[in-house]
Amino acid sequence: MKKDNITVKTLKNGTENYYVRFMYQGREYPVKNFTKLYGCKTKKKTLEKLAEIKIEISKGRNPFVLTKETLNELYDERKKISLKNGTWRARTVESYDYFYNKYIRNTIGYKKLSKITYEDLRKLYDDNMSHVENSTKNQFKRIVRPIFIEEMKNGRIHTNVVDMIETYNMPVREKIELRTFENNLDIVRKLYNAVPKYEALAYNQKEEMRAYLMMIVMTAHRHGELRQLTIEDCYLDRKMIIAPKTITKTKEDYRYPIPEEVIPYLKTIKSGLIFPTVKKGSMYQVFQRLVKLANIETFNNKRISPHDMRRLLLSIMIKDLKIDSVLADSCLNHKQRGVINHYLSFEYKDIEEAYNRYWELIRLKS
Repeated sequence: MKKDNITVKTLKNGTENYYVRFMYQGREYPVKNFTKLYGCKTKKKTLEKLAEIKIEISKGRNPFVLTKETLNELYDERKKISLKNGTWRARTVESYDYFYNKYIRNTIGYKKLSKITYEDLRKLYDDNMSHVENSTKNQFKRIVRPIFIEEMKNGRIHTNVVDMIETYNMPVREKIELRTFENNLDIVRKLYNAVPKYEALAYNQKEEMRAYLMMIVMTAHRHGELRQLTIEDCYLDRKMIIAPKTITKTKEDYRYPIPEEVIPYLKTIKSGLIFPTVKKGSMYQVFQRLVKLANIETFNNKRISPHDMRRLLLSIMIKDLKIDSVLADSCLNHKQRGVINHYLSFEYKDIEEAYNRYWELIRLKS
């Protein structure tokens, strides 16, 4: 039986590299540079690594197939696979990447999963994320927990330390009438009238930001979907948008009208995204500046959010305009359930008419 053969070669750059040829379980393995592969710089380290490799082989694994071990490597691989098989959509990637790069990549992301401890996660929560809301902290578990579960299934780790971190139960958001002195219609009218006065932090973003805010105020569609719309999704001659299923929460195409106020801006877009510089991270604060500009008074500094536009639209359509509640719901592309989902559907002209009535009402001066 051949013995293990370890040789040392000095490269042109002056470094010593340890090369190993060995036979194990009846198979001869070709020469491997253990210095390059594993950072072995002494014969002792080379022998120790060789012993580890033989243990891996005895377990039926190929130790020379490089496996991804750090959280960063595993997250990037999961993202690549999830995009390819359609598990994650572009909006999901945008949200996950924003959070991951901000809080994880440079704090614990460089570590091997087997080396990440509960103390590491506690420090991340208590220091790096001490200022964020609990709903944001829950994003950590949504992103990282599946990676740990998969590595446990593969036998590469034995404990999922992510399960030791608490999941926060989120309270139901207060009704709008418990956050502000204003009635629903006045809120929307004030926001509508404030949009043309909004000044972006960068002058060249002014028209884009105003058009984006006008779409949020007037259509009440999800801001994540609006950021992914392209000019190719817009039919300006018909003043209509067809949102593709690749960006919608319901995973279905759907149509809705474009407000007249946004048409001039859209005509300046030649191709691609209609809101190319609007970013997820800045969107919430942008909307808060609009609320302040609109002089909407709230209780104890409570907030009105972009998502509240959906509640406001439904309330005004149903209560003020007496529009059928299911039709109002359909304007926002909410997925209907049960019998209604199977048997009741509205034509585009019904949705267009509902929106036009809504827009006529909010354009009127209060």
